[in-house]
Amino acid sequence: MLSRRQFGGVIAGLPLSALVSPPPPWERAADAVRFGLETFSFHDLPPAGDPRLIPTIVKNMVEIGLGECEIMSGHVEPWASYTTGWWVQSRRAPGFQKVREQARHWRLTVPMDYYRAVRKQFDDAGLNIHLYNVNFNETFTDQERDRTFEAAVALGVTGFSSSTVLTEAKRLVPFVERHKMFVAMHNHNNLVDPDQFATPASFEKALAMSDYFKVTLDIGHFVAGNNDPVAFIKTHHDRIVNIHIRDRKRNNGPSRPFGRGDTPIKEVLRLIRDNHYPIRCYLEYEYGSFRFSVEEVKRCLEYCRQALA
Repeated sequence: MLSRRQFGGVIAGLPLSALVSPPPPWERAADAVRFGLETFSFHDLPPAGDPRLIPTIVKNMVEIGLGECEIMSGHVEPWASYTTGWWVQSRRAPGFQKVREQARHWRLTVPMDYYRAVRKQFDDAGLNIHLYNVNFNETFTDQERDRTFEAAVALGVTGFSSSTVLTEAKRLVPFVERHKMFVAMHNHNNLVDPDQFATPASFEKALAMSDYFKVTLDIGHFVAGNNDPVAFIKTHHDRIVNIHIRDRKRNNGPSRPFGRGDTPIKEVLRLIRDNHYPIRCYLEYEYGSFRFSVEEVKRCLEYCRQALA
């Protein structure tokens, strides 16, 4: 057995890296860009409400080496996101109104400990849920909107990301002001409907409504709508919470593997890095593949890291 003096001599001869456990991959800020993912990226999860769903997301994130996420409401609630009114097509489905009422009743009555238990599974793995993706829409009642903000607090997130529309943003103003929690508007590429978030001007209308309105900029959808994400980030970087990284072709073109579309992924990542913008960069795998989602997300992450090399 070593004496205290001998042990001290051994310790003194060791580098600091040998005395401290190495941080997990997502805490190594070699490129000064904070990566995460939108849980939509996992296309092969158990269905909504399945008790295996959250543990699978946690396991996938640890395997990939990503430490934080924006989690979809359909991965937290026992209801797929489209069943709660965002997809207009789903409202035409037989029995939609009954399912929508069931979802509303669940939201209004579920104990807040339910959300805390979801959060604990991430905390126990050293992971962070940064944003709650809830697609607010006109099928929400005011009571339901209030309850959803309370759920976000219990879930421990800093705010929402939301695929919503301008008319709903107006309805949300008193809720973000009362709860003092931001909603980051997520864009698509529908240039026909003036109610959609699809252009710089549509974002700017919402940003003018409240300081609690921010942006989740989907750079793939933005390019598909023939917009310039680099220019938008330069102008509005102080109101952008995170970006969704995906690659798409211009002129409403399809999603493509990273590097094969028209989205300037490399330029965007370098802009954020070089200007030290505190904008989180979340992967969103959407293009099709025969490989499992985890493998594809790893490929997406490697492309981004190579872009910053």
